[in-house]
Amino acid sequence: METNPLRGIFCMMGAMLLISVQEALAKYLGEFLPVAQVVWARYLGHLVLMIVFLWPRHGAKLLKSEQLFTQIGRSLILLIDTVLFFFGLTMLGLAEATAIFFTVPLLVLLISVPLLGERVGIASIVAIAVGFLGTLIIVRPGMNDLNSAQTGIGALCIFGSACCAAIYNVTTRKLSGNDPLPVTLFYTAMVGAITASLFVPFVWQMPSSLLVWAALLCIGLFGGMAHSLIIISHKYALATTVAPFMYSQIFWALALGWLLFADLPDLPAYLGGVIVIGSGLYLFCHDYSRVRTVHKS
Repeated sequence: METNPLRGIFCMMGAMLLISVQEALAKYLGEFLPVAQVVWARYLGHLVLMIVFLWPRHGAKLLKSEQLFTQIGRSLILLIDTVLFFFGLTMLGLAEATAIFFTVPLLVLLISVPLLGERVGIASIVAIAVGFLGTLIIVRPGMNDLNSAQTGIGALCIFGSACCAAIYNVTTRKLSGNDPLPVTLFYTAMVGAITASLFVPFVWQMPSSLLVWAALLCIGLFGGMAHSLIIISHKYALATTVAPFMYSQIFWALALGWLLFADLPDLPAYLGGVIVIGSGLYLFCHDYSRVRTVHKS
């Protein structure tokens, strides 16, 4: 595929839009169906997409992994991430949840120290601390009616989801040198779908309307398409080019939260979101500068 940074940026922004739509569908479905059933639909749709697009080309090779247990463990961590995030969405707005989830780059840096042996400088530690301060501003523990017990639990679920996502990302780095990308993609969808299918018979509720059915059918397709667009964006452009545009998700979340749920964050939540995103972008720019310096030397 030819190099086309602009097309890569548009693919990344499109992926963030699809992820926001998926999360809006999860929030909507959480009002009518158990979270486990929503998670099952998300992974089943994703698996269908992977079978359609990957199996004809790779066949049974998709099941051959050099690190089978790591693949399964990584996929289960992502499943827990999804469960926590979807559950948290039933108690928080889309924008607040997205802003809290953007602590993932900060958490990845922390986890990379013990797992990958990476070093963290003083500037990075300060950025991590500032990012967590931004999260506290969004959640404001113990202050005003925003922080009811339900909202606090929702915020903890989203932060737990971010922790799982950070572990998932670091594990993906370790796997990248052993298993081909299609294998990793297929295991992600397959393990999640199989595991969720074990639980869904115990919680299944019949969707109450055609709209609920449509949302249930679409949620996995949007998630699968989003992951595919992320992969395509990295084929068109360098990761350093497209990564900052992942933060466009906050704008999609704001728009969908307002249009679908009449939900807009208050001023402190905006401030906290800006701080979290700013910290993440600083870490990204700092890491990019460090990599360029190493290559030049």
